[in-house]
Amino acid sequence: MRKLTIVMALALLLAACGGSDEGDAAVGAPETAAVDEAMTDEAMDDESMSDESMSDESMSDESMSDESMSDESMDDESMSDESMSDESMSDESMDDESMSEHPPTTFTVTITNTSDAADFATPLAPGAFIVHTSMETLFAEGVLDRGEGLEALAEDGDPSGLVASLGALPSVSVAGAFSNPDGGDEAGPALPGSSYSFTFEAAPGDYLSFATMFVQSNDWFFATAPDGINLFDGDAPLEGDITDLIGLWDAGTEVDETPGEGANQAPRQSGPDTGDDQDAPSAAVSGFAGTIEVTISVG
Repeated sequence: MRKLTIVMALALLLAACGGSDEGDAAVGAPETAAVDEAMTDEAMDDESMSDESMSDESMSDESMSDESMSDESMDDESMSDESMSDESMSDESMDDESMSEHPPTTFTVTITNTSDAADFATPLAPGAFIVHTSMETLFAEGVLDRGEGLEALAEDGDPSGLVASLGALPSVSVAGAFSNPDGGDEAGPALPGSSYSFTFEAAPGDYLSFATMFVQSNDWFFATAPDGINLFDGDAPLEGDITDLIGLWDAGTEVDETPGEGANQAPRQSGPDTGDDQDAPSAAVSGFAGTIEVTISVG
């Protein structure tokens, strides 16, 4: 019985020892799992850091790329601005070159009174001339006088008001008067056989207009056509006899009397601006051919 008790005690002791080893193994497994989990977490952290590093590096590369693209865009824009500037300078140079290729041309116009050989002799009075680019600057056919000074020229041979008015227009580059007969030192009429001359500069695109009074009338004047005379054919300046481009016109500002007989015509009137006023449109006057000759020369 005692032996049995001892045997049972030993059996219980052995069982207790075996249970302790199994318990130690059970406790050890969680520690291993915890370690493994910790290592896994550390690996993930390393991977996350690696991903973050790669992301940072990617962002840095992208920033560098964006900066490079921005620099490149700025360079392209600078080059574009420089190209535009060069193009502008080139255009300006071409304009300067064009101007140097077409310097102003000097013209001289001579208006000769040839009425001594015509059917009706008349003096010519001091007149006005302009160089211009717009049409109908001096006067317009079929239109009432514009009050710019043509009335005083046509009725009394006074061009001063017309020169002042037209000279202020932006389309007029030159405005002047001719008043001294060629070879004379004083202003006065150009009698049959004498002439007026005037000189000016012009460039392609310019037109010439002038007017001088038909003295033996109430308000008639010799003049270029309303649009003026084109001074260039392309780049070639106009030269020679231009009498066919000149006409005789009625200003429509004073009632007409028989030419050479009216009491209110300049040679016989008591003073300037006499005679009955008229409010009629300007119109061409026929007849009186051969009264003047007009030439234009260059140089």
